[in-house]
Amino acid sequence: MLTSNHTSIELPSLEHADAWDTPILFDEFETPDISANLLPTILSEFATALAHATETPEALSVMTVLGVISTAITKRFIVSPKEGWHEPINIYTLVALPPANHKSLVLNCCTRPMIEWEKEQAIKMEYDIKRLRSEYKTQEKIIEALRLKAAKSQDSIEQRHLINEITQKEAALTDAPALPLLFTNDATPESLTTLVNEQSGQLAIFSDEGGILETLAGLYSNGSANIDILLKGIDGGEVRVRRKDRSITLNPYLTIVLAVQPAVIQNMGEKRAYLGNGALERFLYVLPKSKLGYRTHDKPPLSLEVQHAYHAKIKNLLDNFFLLDKNKSDQLHVLKLAPTAYQDWRAFQTTIEKQLRPEGRFSPCQGWAGKICGFALRIAGLLHVAEYDSQSLIITDNTMKNALTIAALLTEHAIAAFSLMGIDQATEDAKIVSQWLRTRNANSFTQSEVVLAMRGKKLGKSERLHKALQILHERNIISAPLKIPTRKPTTQYFVNPLLLPENLQ
Repeated sequence: MLTSNHTSIELPSLEHADAWDTPILFDEFETPDISANLLPTILSEFATALAHATETPEALSVMTVLGVISTAITKRFIVSPKEGWHEPINIYTLVALPPANHKSLVLNCCTRPMIEWEKEQAIKMEYDIKRLRSEYKTQEKIIEALRLKAAKSQDSIEQRHLINEITQKEAALTDAPALPLLFTNDATPESLTTLVNEQSGQLAIFSDEGGILETLAGLYSNGSANIDILLKGIDGGEVRVRRKDRSITLNPYLTIVLAVQPAVIQNMGEKRAYLGNGALERFLYVLPKSKLGYRTHDKPPLSLEVQHAYHAKIKNLLDNFFLLDKNKSDQLHVLKLAPTAYQDWRAFQTTIEKQLRPEGRFSPCQGWAGKICGFALRIAGLLHVAEYDSQSLIITDNTMKNALTIAALLTEHAIAAFSLMGIDQATEDAKIVSQWLRTRNANSFTQSEVVLAMRGKKLGKSERLHKALQILHERNIISAPLKIPTRKPTTQYFVNPLLLPENLQ
């Protein structure tokens, strides 16, 4: 109670909403799921069943399946909505889910037909590879014998003839082809360049760990890695690499599907190698809502019938379109848009363009949103080839509608991802404490209670916890600490009553 000029003013208790300012809440990322129904029939059935069996968000299965399709067909198709615009159809995808969400299981189920196909190709190619390697070794021995003969010859005419023969034989030497490798899950920029060169300029990365992003960002080179292969791999840009004995010129097409923990996305915004060069804007980000805590663990496994249909589909695409021979000039299929599909895409493009303005909703990820219309074309191309192979080169309005729906959903995830990249450790800690307060549904707590609750989250340390509580106070979520003069002195905090369930309704 305050008294001034004989007038009493009764201050409201901290248990009363009138004593508080409006709380400044954290951004809560309520991202939408991406329905498997947006995929063509066989893929839709597989992604739906896989998500159901593993009790995971459908978005995880959907984006991983699209990555598998991208791996199979990436160098054989482009989408051209109009003259002068040629969009490749490979994609980079980053799905973030907390631990124990069966990310590995989903990735393994989706990539299994690719592994099987690699083994089948290795059996088919085994004899030819051994024969070519044997011929190569024999030719090397013949060349070495000619070289010795030329070195010993005293006849200049004979020596010149031998040198010409050596040159011709060396020029005719042909390396045995590398066995097909569709994807890797660990690589440095240097080893990735070598693998891409061996695999006809195309390769995929599938991983359930974020370590490869650390490696590519320069984990072993103080953060100064050259990630040109990653930057150029999104659209086949030219990469020139000089080795000790030769130079390599590549036009790489990469597919990337990473299923990681949310902290990986948060940390990407701090990596020097990924800043200021458009690397962050090349990924399709997916932050599905975790189902942890709500699973029943009684779902039937994925049926063999659905698995076999999916495997047959992926292997058929690989048989038809994966480029095995880097010296072979295979036909490039150009996908066009049906008139109504083009109109839908243009309407989407117009909507996105308006939202790119300074006051638009894409301010956290303006550079990324500037690319989403192109990414929508890529998704449309993947959906089209998955359904029609190369029998039709016209993308229908239905396929485009599904692709635009996926693209629109991805914008919500991208906003969440780029917002997450800007969160520091103290703010992240404050969010964890805030979530704990919400589960308690109490109007106050003590210092001892919060220390005990946060101990298992590595927040029991006084310095980190103090910073988190200070942020909550600055946001009007909790009060300043109050010393309670009990027999054993206690520090108490009050929670803003506006955040209690009865006041949120």
